[in-house]
Amino acid sequence: MHQTVHESIAYVSGLASATADGQAQLFVILPFTSLAAVVDVAHRAGIWVGAQNMHWAEGGAFTGEVSAPMLRDIGIDLVLVGHAERRALFGENDTIIRQKVEAALAHGLRVVLCVGETAEERRFGAGDESIVRQLKLDLGGVTDLANVIIAYEPVWAIGENGSAAEPAVIAAAAEAIRSVTGGLPILYGGSVSAETAAPYAAIAEIDGLFVGRAACTPQGFENVLRAAYPAP
Repeated sequence: MHQTVHESIAYVSGLASATADGQAQLFVILPFTSLAAVVDVAHRAGIWVGAQNMHWAEGGAFTGEVSAPMLRDIGIDLVLVGHAERRALFGENDTIIRQKVEAALAHGLRVVLCVGETAEERRFGAGDESIVRQLKLDLGGVTDLANVIIAYEPVWAIGENGSAAEPAVIAAAAEAIRSVTGGLPILYGGSVSAETAAPYAAIAEIDGLFVGRAACTPQGFENVLRAAYPAP
């Protein structure tokens, strides 16, 4: 819950000019109020625009919610589903998340599906088991996964008080994810910064990074990008 419309326009405009060399596929996931205002400038720079949430229904008596057709109508490329904050703060369970995945894919949206274990689950050796369980329930019965991207975000590694994960932990979790999802792209998120980006990007089992606070400014985003994927 950051950025006014004007702040988002300035952010995406700055990002487009700073990162226009095509080293990686970039995306931004912004508040609902900003989405329509930034789509054109983002798309001109080859940047995907995502929504932070959506309802699984196409319409109806769901005051305050936004549907997949509404997002598609303004040119949105992807939607974030299953983020740890949505699970913990808003009570979204795996049934709800699966319904959102199905609805988004049915309407041509890419899905960034977040999974991750808590510190307690990791401490007692159930971290990878928890991740696999989430994936099986969140994607159960979904037959076409071509537009699904997995974002692995250990709950204990995100937020202001998060702890940076060791690359070996991330690699093992990615292997567990692939045991369920096969060749789907895996992004890693959690305490990603200009300092951690290079070792994280070098992990063979992941395909990219999912950056939070470190990318809150165009310069911060560019610093992470350059650290992760230095120019040849």
